[in-house]
Amino acid sequence: MSNHFHFLESVRSVAEQKRLFTDSNLKSKVLRSPSRHLSNFFNSYTQSINKERNRTGALFQRPFKRKEVDSDEYFRKLIVYIHQNPVHHNFTKSFKDYSYSSYSHFLNFDEDSFLNREKVIELFWRSGKF
Repeated sequence: MSNHFHFLESVRSVAEQKRLFTDSNLKSKVLRSPSRHLSNFFNSYTQSINKERNRTGALFQRPFKRKEVDSDEYFRKLIVYIHQNPVHHNFTKSFKDYSYSSYSHFLNFDEDSFLNREKVIELFWRSGKF
């Protein structure tokens, strides 16, 4: 979509992060807040695009919206909402055909992916809504 995007992120608990990252220097970087990680990501992306296109200034408008996902049902609703959004905005007739969607990655286990496909599929399968 040309004017916005949706990003659904899962954050490990602090205890799990501490267990996974034993190097103290790395651990201090990992334990920063998710907002800090996203800020670094957007800043790096903006700098890269600005350099590539010989431009300056911000790429993203404010405000960013963040919502805590506090239940499996809300998580499922967000997955559906995110995948249906390009259809709602008339970018495609079917969410299955939208090339900038993660939908196909959930179905193709032959591809490497950073997505937690198993969790998403299990939640939908358990609810009978996949």
